[in-house]
Amino acid sequence: MKTNYFIFCIIACLTSFIPYSKSHAQTIEWQQILGGEHSEYLYDIKATPDYGFLLIGSSFSGKSGNKTENAQGNLDYFLWKMDESGRMEWQKSFGGTGNDFLYSAAITKDGGFILGGSSDSPKSGDKKEAGYGNMDFWILKLSPEGKEEWQLTIGGIGNDQLQSIQQTPDGGYIIGGSSDSPAQLDQKENEHTDRYIKSENSFGSMDYWVIKLDAKGKMEWEKVYGGQFRDELRAIVPVEEGYLLGGNSNSPVSGNKTTENPGQTDFWVIKVNDKGEALWQQVYGGKGGETLSQMLKTEKGFLLAGSSSSSEAYSQGGKRATNGNGTDFWVLEIDENGIPLWDQTYDIGKWDLLVSLTSTEGGLLLGGYASPENMGNGKEARGVDDYVALKIDSKGEVLWQKSVGGTGSDRLKGLARTRDGGIILAGNSDSEKSGDKDRSSTGGTDYWIVKLGNADKSAEQRSMVEVYPNPTYQFTNIIITQDFKAAQAEIFDMQGRKLQSKKLPYRSTPIDLQGYAPGVYVIKIIIDGKVEEVKVLKNGSK
Repeated sequence: MKTNYFIFCIIACLTSFIPYSKSHAQTIEWQQILGGEHSEYLYDIKATPDYGFLLIGSSFSGKSGNKTENAQGNLDYFLWKMDESGRMEWQKSFGGTGNDFLYSAAITKDGGFILGGSSDSPKSGDKKEAGYGNMDFWILKLSPEGKEEWQLTIGGIGNDQLQSIQQTPDGGYIIGGSSDSPAQLDQKENEHTDRYIKSENSFGSMDYWVIKLDAKGKMEWEKVYGGQFRDELRAIVPVEEGYLLGGNSNSPVSGNKTTENPGQTDFWVIKVNDKGEALWQQVYGGKGGETLSQMLKTEKGFLLAGSSSSSEAYSQGGKRATNGNGTDFWVLEIDENGIPLWDQTYDIGKWDLLVSLTSTEGGLLLGGYASPENMGNGKEARGVDDYVALKIDSKGEVLWQKSVGGTGSDRLKGLARTRDGGIILAGNSDSEKSGDKDRSSTGGTDYWIVKLGNADKSAEQRSMVEVYPNPTYQFTNIIITQDFKAAQAEIFDMQGRKLQSKKLPYRSTPIDLQGYAPGVYVIKIIIDGKVEEVKVLKNGSK
C-alpha cells in the first residue's frame, strides 16, 4: 500500500512540472500546396462568410503548377479563394510590369473585397496609374465576383509601404503603413489629382502614415506620426471613437513622438480619434528589441502581440516577463488608456517570431514560426523554421502547443479558426516532402496550408443556405454551407414574379440586386433537387 502511494506521489509531482499539455487533439486533417514554378509569398489569410478562406499574397510565377493566370511583371498580387476543405474555388492575379506586394485585404459590406499593398509598377498591365516614387500604396476594390470596381495609387517620391487596410463603419476605408516620402506641396505640374499625393512631411527615416478614404476612394484625411529615426506601422484596430495604431519604433522623443524608448526598438501604440488626432501614446518593451505584429480588441482593452529579444525586465514600459536567448513570442494586454494589465513571453526555440493572433473559444490563438535550434522540453522540431500554434487562456497560460514543418523553411504568416473548432495554418514553405509535409513545393517557395482538427469538439450545426450581407444595398452572397453537385437560385419579388435565375457554381455566389427597388425579395435555391428559401432585404442607395 505504501509502495502504491509512493508511486502516486511521484506521478503527481512530475505532472505538476509539465508547463502545458501536449497537442494530441490537434491533428493534421488535410494540407494543400499552392503555387507555380517559381515562388509565391503569402502574407495573410482571411476567413470568409461562406466558411471558406481567402489567401493573400504575391506571386513570381507564370501560369504553371496550380496557378492558372499568367504573370504581368515580376511579382503580382495573388489571391486564392478556397472552401473549408482546402479546395480552390477561384484565384485572381493583378499586377503591372514591376513588383506588386499584396500585404492586406478585407471583406467589404457588399460582399466584395478591398486589397491593399505596395507597388513600383508603372502604368501597365492591370495598373491604371503611374507611380510617384520607389514604392506606392496600391489599392483595388473588387466586387463579390472578383471584378475590379476601382483602384488608387497613393504615395510620395520615396518608399510607401502599406500594411493594413480595413473598411470603416461609414463605408469608407482606413489605410496604414510606413513612409519615408517628404510632402509634395507643389502639385500643379503633377499629372495626378492632389487627393493621391502625400502632403504631410516626414519626421525621420520612416514614419507611420495613415489615410482615411470615403466609400468611393476619395481621401478624407491623412496623418503622419513619427520621430527622427525609424517608425513602422504594422496594425490598426478600429474602435468606437477612432483607431488604435500600433507598430515599432527606435526613435527618441522627437517629431510628434512624446514617449522615450526603454530599449533598442519597442512597440509604439497611438490612440487617435476619428480625424486622426492623437489622444494618447505609449511605448512598451524591455531593454532589448521588440517587434509588434498584430493587435486585437479585448473586453478590458487591447492585446498586443509580437516578438521580444529583451532578457531584462522593464516595469514602467510593461515588459515584466523575461525571455531566454534569441527572440521569443511576447503578448501584452493593455487597458483602454494604455496601462499594462499583464504580459507573457513564450520560449519555443532559438528564434521565435509571433505573426498572428485571433480570439477563440476559451482563449486566444497565437501563430508564428520558430527556429528549432536549442528546442527543448520535448518540443517538436523538424527543419530550419517550423509553423507554431499556441492556445492560451485570458491570463496568458498555455493550454496547448503544436508545431508543424518539413526539413526546410516553413514560415507561418497567418492562422484562422474554422467553424468545426479546427484551425487553418497558412504560410510559406520550401520544404521537400518530409516531416509533416506530405508533398514537395511546386516551385522555390509556395503557399502551404495546413488544417488542424480538434477531436474535442463536434462540428457546428448550421443552416444549409445563408445569405450575406443581409440587408444589402446591391450585392448579396448565397452561401451553401455543405458540399453539393448542382445548385441554382431563382429570385422573386413579394408578388411572386420571378426576376432572375442563376446557376450557383461555388459555395458562395454573388447575386446582384442593384436594379431592383428597395424591399424584401425571396431567393429560392434548388440544391441537388432539394428546395430552400431565404429572404433578403434590399435597402435604398447609401
